[in-house]
Amino acid sequence: MALVIDASVGLKWVLAEPDSAVAQALAASDEELVAPDFWLNEACNVLWLQVRRNVLTPAEAQEGLMLLRAQVQPTPTAGLGLQDAALEIALAAGHSPYDTLYVAFAIAMGAEKLVVADRKFAMAMRGHSDPAVSGLLMLLDEWGAGI
Repeated sequence: MALVIDASVGLKWVLAEPDSAVAQALAASDEELVAPDFWLNEACNVLWLQVRRNVLTPAEAQEGLMLLRAQVQPTPTAGLGLQDAALEIALAAGHSPYDTLYVAFAIAMGAEKLVVADRKFAMAMRGHSDPAVSGLLMLLDEWGAGI
């Protein structure tokens, strides 16, 4: 079964952040990684912010986006009806639908886990009353502890 990754994990492949080495190990592993088509939108925004903060040059941001695009082929989400499920999850958990779109996608794809680096997001989902949601998220460092 596949592991869905969100932008918080993928960005660690191109940005020097805590757990970047673990993210690199995940990318190099035999795990089947899946990402929704909207993950590059979020990654693009973060790369732009890194340029605005003078962390990256424009060329480095463009190269980072190119590397992300090459690492995981985005899965089209049109027709999956993710918004309704994401809103329902968000309302129940009190967390942003922008993040819960990844949860809805992982459920729709029948993924084994959704790997994230955002601890607050993971904790919010672990408090969800539906076991299909509460047991779905895995923190990147938890994946790394298994290697």
